[in-house]
Amino acid sequence: MKEIQQHIEHDELINYLPHKGKMFLLSRVTAHDIEKHTITSEYDITENCIFYEKEFDGVPSWVGFEFMAQGISALTGITNTIKGRSPLPGFILSVMEFKSEIGFLKNNTTIQMKIAEDFRDEQNHVYRYLCELYAKKGDEKPVVTSKISVMETEDAHALFGD
Repeated sequence: MKEIQQHIEHDELINYLPHKGKMFLLSRVTAHDIEKHTITSEYDITENCIFYEKEFDGVPSWVGFEFMAQGISALTGITNTIKGRSPLPGFILSVMEFKSEIGFLKNNTTIQMKIAEDFRDEQNHVYRYLCELYAKKGDEKPVVTSKISVMETEDAHALFGD
């Protein structure tokens, strides 16, 4: 099994996810546990974010589901790499119980996502995660929460066709 450091910065992290360019929405991973299926990741909110809205000087909180989904993608990419497999593409099946306490994630802040798997169907490659997003790393209370279900596939064409 390959060993991967707990703290992974953007330039290395990008190797574990299919997202590229402006749609890559993680700055770093600060902790991961492939046995417990948990990950903590961060994103530095700046004006360069594809979802940045100048009039509110921030990113709408509804984008939180995408930040959290990319944290899930990082966890599965890291897990597969450690186990000697290639990272697989994944698809969001559902975003459930999405709640936000705020309208925008403010510019020049670092948000933090804590994600823990709570359902696993390995036969069908379907997983569900409890997700929390904190407006600033170190905050005690999440401002966005959700449950996100995803499916991994080795062959997207077989699953969806051309």
